[in-house]
Amino acid sequence: MATPDDDRNVVILGGGFAGAFSARYLHRALPHDVSVELICDRNYFVFQPLLPEVAAGTINALDAVTPLRLMLPKTAVRLGSVREVDFQAKTVELLQGAKRQPVIRHYDQLVVALGQTTDLSRTPGFAEHSMTMRDLADAFRLRNHVVQCLENADITDDEDLKRRLLTFVVAGGGFSGVEVVGELADMIAGALRFYPNVGKHEIRVIVIQRGPRLLPELPDKLGDYAGARLSARGIDVMTGTSLREATASAVVTVDGEKIPTQTVVTTVGNAPTPLMRSLGLPFDRGKVETAATLAVPGYDGVWALGDCALVPLGDDGYAPPTAQFALREAKCVARNIAAVLKGQAPEPFDHSTRGAMASLGHYQGVAEVFGVRMSGLIAWLLWRSFYISMLPGLSTKLRVALNWAFDYVLPRNLVQLDTREERGSYFVHLAKGDVLFDTGNIVDGLYVVVSGCLESRVPGGYEDFVRIVGEGDHWGERSLVEDFKTQGTLTAVEDTRVLVIPRHDFLKIRDSLDVVDNYFKRIPDKIYPPAIRARRADGE
Repeated sequence: MATPDDDRNVVILGGGFAGAFSARYLHRALPHDVSVELICDRNYFVFQPLLPEVAAGTINALDAVTPLRLMLPKTAVRLGSVREVDFQAKTVELLQGAKRQPVIRHYDQLVVALGQTTDLSRTPGFAEHSMTMRDLADAFRLRNHVVQCLENADITDDEDLKRRLLTFVVAGGGFSGVEVVGELADMIAGALRFYPNVGKHEIRVIVIQRGPRLLPELPDKLGDYAGARLSARGIDVMTGTSLREATASAVVTVDGEKIPTQTVVTTVGNAPTPLMRSLGLPFDRGKVETAATLAVPGYDGVWALGDCALVPLGDDGYAPPTAQFALREAKCVARNIAAVLKGQAPEPFDHSTRGAMASLGHYQGVAEVFGVRMSGLIAWLLWRSFYISMLPGLSTKLRVALNWAFDYVLPRNLVQLDTREERGSYFVHLAKGDVLFDTGNIVDGLYVVVSGCLESRVPGGYEDFVRIVGEGDHWGERSLVEDFKTQGTLTAVEDTRVLVIPRHDFLKIRDSLDVVDNYFKRIPDKIYPPAIRARRADGE
């Protein structure tokens, strides 16, 4: 096999639909003396349309992915993280291996197919308290989280906590949001018979859409049908609104409605990846500008496609970020790179959509194919047939088809696989009035106020002990060291962001650094409530 340091080589950045299928089509279009290398930070291709079904337990997690080396046997797959691209020298610097060694790769033609990410910073609290649905780990995390919510709801006597545990919110009513909420509702409905203390009437599944209807990519009639079908299954469809913020215990809409919940899934907020922003390529509307040929103007031998690229479609605007268009763009870029290497002129990308479709769960779907609109069971069967045809490799098609067949007759697996690790530091977003700790809770970390303000209040005989924990201050260090339950409440006085340093990390840092240990030893006792002071005095 030729290597990418030979005289003629193509380097592809990204292993999603656009990148992986570009590699596949390039081998069909290029001469044998041209090498193709794909650089990706994971060694598998994710079939993203199936992630909602992975999250719901309809199909096995590993059946939604395909090893890149199996999918692309003639491509040199290199696992690594791109650090920098020098477009003048035509080199890509990446970090690879356990020691993150920097490596330089040369290219003649560079295909940029890095996709997009979800920008959670646009809504306060989303980064801290919402889940996305972009990768296998996201689907796996959501599935485990939902099972944990059902387990906890089945055993709690706290009605407020139970309400939060059994309320599931999906932000975004496009294709991804509708498919996630439909599968989520199916999973929960099928699981209830195993949880005797959870009633169907206690479950609340919500999809929130900014626009006036669901599925704005489809005709009005199909979007209305999707909303009606989901509503008939007991799913709350909230249109014409969006979320203003999320906290550890609720979400708040722009209309001011507060919805207690501990599960928020966001399918909106697409944005360029940090790497894409750092490359310095021409940007418009958050994407790399390309010519109609998919070449990046002003950059020799550089092409862009897929979700990260703004591909013009003549008078029809720009190519939508769908798998259907990514596959057609991959074919186009392969033909054009082959043409350029032969000294020929590249051709413009030209593709008209064949239609769009979405699964609503519960054997229902909506579709528009070649102008024909369908809904119900027929649309759902068409949706499944279409995605089966798109899956890479016969073995993957067979496994997914068997998963779907078994789902008709067998209950879904509700095993919660233990993937828990000691969690590192993280942020918590609190809205004004949120109670972070109540009397008798166990403190799990050191809480440092990054912005905002907390009030610690401990009931007393004649008057309460009150301490204000402001920006830059911290709370919980004494409880962590002496390992006792909280004596009062810790409440957000205003919207507050808190950094949580888990107990195990806090104790390691304090034991390892004398300067940190001495700092906490010098904290005056007067800032602590009487019960803590008395406990310390007794200990001394």
